[in-house]
Amino acid sequence: MPKRQNREEVQVMHDADVFFDIFESARIRGGNTTSRALHAGQLLEFPHASPRFHFVEHAPCRLHIAGERRGIVLEPGDLVLLPQGGSHRLECTGNDIARPQVTTCEFRFEGAGGILLANALPALLHVANAAEPPAAFPDTPKEWLSVTLAAIRREADQPWLGSSVMLSRLVDLLFVWSLRHWLVTASPQAGGLARALDDAVVGRALALLHAQPGKDWNVATLASELNQSRSGLSQRFVETLGEPPMRYLTRWRMHLAADMLTSTKLRISQIAQRAGYDSEPAFSRAFKRQFGSAPTDHRAASRKHR
Repeated sequence: MPKRQNREEVQVMHDADVFFDIFESARIRGGNTTSRALHAGQLLEFPHASPRFHFVEHAPCRLHIAGERRGIVLEPGDLVLLPQGGSHRLECTGNDIARPQVTTCEFRFEGAGGILLANALPALLHVANAAEPPAAFPDTPKEWLSVTLAAIRREADQPWLGSSVMLSRLVDLLFVWSLRHWLVTASPQAGGLARALDDAVVGRALALLHAQPGKDWNVATLASELNQSRSGLSQRFVETLGEPPMRYLTRWRMHLAADMLTSTKLRISQIAQRAGYDSEPAFSRAFKRQFGSAPTDHRAASRKHR
């Protein structure tokens, strides 16, 4: 018989649609996957690292992040996600009798929403004992993390036909399950998008904006949909997301527009309309304020780097 979900779980799943709308536009792609054992006193340096996961087995090690005074002990079975990358290192603190095995999975964001997604997440997501196998069929995000990690290790250790494609898809899944685990376990005091999704009013407002980003929204129409006052809605947005609703909507529209510029052959006027602008010049001015270049220049630059 299927497990019955309580109201809080259903609300998390409903609100998480907003988060995964951003995730979909980010277009995450897995890159290199490596696995290595650390000797006593050995350091793994990542001076200018791209976003990545680290998964630890057999023995603990210590994670040092640039600018942080204290390291973080990673126990066997722990998984860490660094969605913004950045300089860090892993240190073996034990002896050569029990050596930590570290599996590292790089990834990158190919869509314009990647910046928005990375900034919405904490600099470090730490899942303790992520490799603990489920008792039966996987039921929770953490249990699915365990299954996905096992598949990544097998594919990395025993490469075969299509392994590079498989690893890329598996890293994609690893990211999704990590996000689900974080959304379910994040503290109500967490800032940014986690707190916004936990807020009943702001979460519903975000769902409306993401469902119809090109609609002629203003604070009054959005507040009316939610049976809220304009001032009250704006205040709750600022308290949870650090900006008023229309500024958030403009940023999201610009990320969607940037994605369309690089991934479609739509005319600028068509993209402007889909982003909620009747005037192409007004759209171009808003785009330049966000990204520092005109839409035509942004499209030309993206084609040069393909």
